[in-house]
Amino acid sequence: MTDSDQPPVINDEAPVTLSKWSDILVALYEWGIDDVLLQDSEILAVQRHGDIIQVGSRPMELESVETILNAMHKVSSSATLQQGDDHNFTYAVRKDRRTTYRFRVNATSTMGMHSNPIGIDITMRSINQIPPTLEQLKVPEHLQEALFPRTGLVIVGGATGSGKTTLLGAIIRRIMTRPKGRRVLTYESPIEFDYRAIPERTGRIAQSDAYIMLKNYTHATSNALRRHPDDIILGEARDAETIEGAIHNAETGHSVYTTVHVNSVGQMFSRMAGVFSHNERARAVAGLVGSGRVLIYQDLLPTVDGARCAAREYLVLTEDLRKTLYGIDESQLTEVMTEMVHAHGRPLIADVRDHFQEGRISEETLNRYEAEFAATSFVQVES
Repeated sequence: MTDSDQPPVINDEAPVTLSKWSDILVALYEWGIDDVLLQDSEILAVQRHGDIIQVGSRPMELESVETILNAMHKVSSSATLQQGDDHNFTYAVRKDRRTTYRFRVNATSTMGMHSNPIGIDITMRSINQIPPTLEQLKVPEHLQEALFPRTGLVIVGGATGSGKTTLLGAIIRRIMTRPKGRRVLTYESPIEFDYRAIPERTGRIAQSDAYIMLKNYTHATSNALRRHPDDIILGEARDAETIEGAIHNAETGHSVYTTVHVNSVGQMFSRMAGVFSHNERARAVAGLVGSGRVLIYQDLLPTVDGARCAAREYLVLTEDLRKTLYGIDESQLTEVMTEMVHAHGRPLIADVRDHFQEGRISEETLNRYEAEFAATSFVQVES
């Protein structure tokens, strides 16, 4: 194990004060962790490059976990967890006058050790203050050129932890540094990047937490139209009201960017339409087809050096492709869109194969994705 792989030495002896906890977070952030894992009766651990690593010296008692949560969020947070409300928020810890480290936090009530009815599990994902650039994320130039339509929907899909928010942040960074400034509104939960801190920013951007500063994402989609933006960012489109609002925002002449939890570009519209009632589904599909401009799916692959790299598939919807989609039955939507990705876009497996050829990922990782690709292709042929 190299020096850089050695966990930092932290002081987690009781009592764990806010000052002591801040020192712990600074040390772990600078070590390059992905997540801090804090749970009652468990030794403090982190996820780093896909591995779970214990960094504490002792199991954390429930009282210490409650104290930390209440200090980071609200004094009543540990109590309200027991009422069935999980907490999602962004927490910033200051190292010095010029350096601040940020975390996206989820706190959830769980069963405690030895069947104790009260337990707490806290996940803190490290996030940067400023998003990376599209070039740093190695987004191909031809895809970059398509990411900024005059109007319409740009949708980034993927699983939890697949880098959707980071990719969306890079897109926003490009918008905010274009020669001609634009007015951008973002609705997120929680707020992650500080877009006003982007260097050489030319435009104006206002960020709102959809559930703290507004009622919800449904409120956000109506709020946006009253504020005359050029671009609207919806952190996640997960219910019928938000998706319908995003479509309406796009149809009224705005560029709208959002994320969804899906496993491929091919299933994107079917999954999004699936949250609507049966009677509304056809109208939802028509709205998605009509307003959709760029569809991206992203996954993070483990690399041979212990890090991760992004693999993407994408489809730019042209007028001809939209005409084809308008004419098919909803039951065929996933199959036809998957075929479009292979014929007119770029499938995920192509990126995976390129990463293997360039020595970034192992043959084991390649074979796993090849097997998934073969299974998916077989299902589509059978259907």
